[in-house]
Amino acid sequence: MSALPAADVACVIVSFNGAPWMADCLRALRDSTVPLRVIVVDNASSDETRAIVGGFPEVTLLPQAENLGFGRANNIGIARALADGARQVFILNQDTVLAPDAIAQLLRQAEADPSLGILCPLQLDGDGAAMDPTFLRYYVAPHATAYLTDAVMGHPIAGHYRAHALPAAAWLLTREFLEQVGGFDPLFFLYCEDDDLCARARHHGFGIALVPAATFRHLRGFHTPASSIPAGQLLRKRRSRLRSIVVNEIKKPEGRFGRNVWYALASQAVQSAQQLFVYFNWVEALAGWGAVLRVIPEVPRIRRHRDACLTRGPHWLPSVPPTRPSQDREQ
Repeated sequence: MSALPAADVACVIVSFNGAPWMADCLRALRDSTVPLRVIVVDNASSDETRAIVGGFPEVTLLPQAENLGFGRANNIGIARALADGARQVFILNQDTVLAPDAIAQLLRQAEADPSLGILCPLQLDGDGAAMDPTFLRYYVAPHATAYLTDAVMGHPIAGHYRAHALPAAAWLLTREFLEQVGGFDPLFFLYCEDDDLCARARHHGFGIALVPAATFRHLRGFHTPASSIPAGQLLRKRRSRLRSIVVNEIKKPEGRFGRNVWYALASQAVQSAQQLFVYFNWVEALAGWGAVLRVIPEVPRIRRHRDACLTRGPHWLPSVPPTRPSQDREQ
């Protein structure tokens, strides 16, 4: 393999009331062995997040007047990075601490296999002592079994492992991928936007890969135990998640659109009935039925978005002019 070339990499962080983690996140990026341009897109935080970012003069802050959600806010940062000439864009959650050599490891694998569009580092728990359990259960175990087998059996670890899908807490995205597949679909406010983008990557022939030598710690700041959430708030949260799951099933590139619609809606309705009559979980049942009712009037819009994403292009990435030197830091 040739020596790692100099790379223009921009790191995009979407923040929302991220004061407990933001300073540690940004300090870790300062230690990166690959120089980074860091862009923070703040979703109208009500805490000290913006003031903390202000203590890092090298960081570009893009404040938003409202909470745009994870995907739309990332698209704003990605579009700014591309307009300013970035060749790769690294998106990162605010409640993370990146290893110093993680970007270098990701770039080596991107150079080794140009067909990769999404490269994901290994997600560790908050202490960095073990793999993050959610990452292991929902992504590595079902989608990156070759890596898990090598790790458990003590076999040599490869540079990267192809995967069906990986979570967007930390992703390196190539410019070619973003220009041909696009950004996150605004149909999704918070949940399943990464699953949708992974499906679109596969549809357009771009690979998704886990890079074990690149690591980061995920502190999981937003994960509140369900038992401590009021029933009404829990109902709304679950309805939002289930609505995104149903939309993702309908929008997936595989299969006929009509079949996807009926299968996704009927499946969720049946599962909700099961939650009520078998498990007596009325919150989950109402959340599921509420999700179905929310999705039904959205079906025409979902179809338009699906048709757009079946074609190549920088979908959902806003057009922005390059930053002038005097505009390098936006407040």
